[in-house]
Amino acid sequence: MYPDVLGQLSERRLTIGDLVQCALGIFPAVTALDRPVEALVLLQNMTNRPLALRLLVKTPTRDAAGQPALFFTPRPRLALTLPAVECGLVHIPITPQAPTRPAPGYPIVVAIEATAPDRYQVVRPPSGGPPPSLLTISPTRLAVLRDIAFSARQVAPQQLGTMLDVYPGRLPPLDEPPQPRYEALWTLSDFRQEEQQVAASCDDALKVARALSPALLYVPLLEHTNAVFAEAGMPLHPAEALFIVRALMYVLQEGLDLEQGFSREESAWFKRLCRLLATDPDVAHDIDRLISLLYSAAIYDATMLGFYVVSSFTNADFGDQAERTDYATRLVAALEGRAPIRLEHIYVPLVLAGVALHGRVLLPGEKPWQSLIQLAHARDGRIDLADATFDEVFDLLNLLIDKARRLLTDLRIPRD
Repeated sequence: MYPDVLGQLSERRLTIGDLVQCALGIFPAVTALDRPVEALVLLQNMTNRPLALRLLVKTPTRDAAGQPALFFTPRPRLALTLPAVECGLVHIPITPQAPTRPAPGYPIVVAIEATAPDRYQVVRPPSGGPPPSLLTISPTRLAVLRDIAFSARQVAPQQLGTMLDVYPGRLPPLDEPPQPRYEALWTLSDFRQEEQQVAASCDDALKVARALSPALLYVPLLEHTNAVFAEAGMPLHPAEALFIVRALMYVLQEGLDLEQGFSREESAWFKRLCRLLATDPDVAHDIDRLISLLYSAAIYDATMLGFYVVSSFTNADFGDQAERTDYATRLVAALEGRAPIRLEHIYVPLVLAGVALHGRVLLPGEKPWQSLIQLAHARDGRIDLADATFDEVFDLLNLLIDKARRLLTDLRIPRD
């Protein structure tokens, strides 16, 4: 499966069959007469074959009061071929012209049709797949794209809609009116280059990975976990942070190789480490910076492994692989500030997995019995904030806490 690039830019997506994933934004979202904006269509090919696409731009001819409106676009009908596995951006200029009156909320709609290629294979799941190791998009360009309010608001089958505000006044027309264009954001060539870099750096990455001891990881992981969740708008209780760190340390050490169906060398965080070492070998000597750069990939891996561990302990049903991937992708987006964060992102499955691993993974200087007592206090505080839909999560948490207590007793670990 190829990485989900679209998911780094848009929280939502419209998926057309098993062929293409799309999102729509407009930039800038406000303009005046005679000054063009761009409707931006994010496209991600889900197949291993070039994909024939047809786009139709629909602009309003009347405003909300029924008065005439005119929005000019040079080519309202576009045909393009999206290369295999590629993610790209279609720029469609739209210019409000007289007699359009200033008003908010003019609807802009783009219809998207895709023709299935011969003998294709699906290389991305509906949820989009794992995050990329590192994007080839420049940090500045990435920041600009993330500021655009991409969405997948479906106004009709295979049609995305957004809004454009026209404010009073008139601006001089541009000397060279813009034309529609396609911008490749991530290509098969980028992926192959990344895979070569991963392969070339694998031995060095393994050496770095084996040196990531609990004593080295614990403090920076704890500090970064508290900071990331707080910045996302969901500050953690100390015990919640502790158990999330336990799950993260498990995947950053030997956990992925110990659990069936997982592998450190196939994980998102290890591939990102390989890519980092290929471009900046000195990053291995700065543990704080390394944790910062690996964190979102480690969260993704801890989420996927966490679902497996918790379901193994409790028989809880967390959905199929595609649903778990979709959730992990959304959790990462929430922690990166690209999507809303909710209470479930703390507990499902990260804290739950940390409890399931309690006794198997001990943290430096930890008092195991005291950790469970503190987590019970955190749970009691969250109960007052959660609604009834969270009861099932608390039931799982209580079950896992009981199992952890029995394990500590069986191991004859003395009470603190």
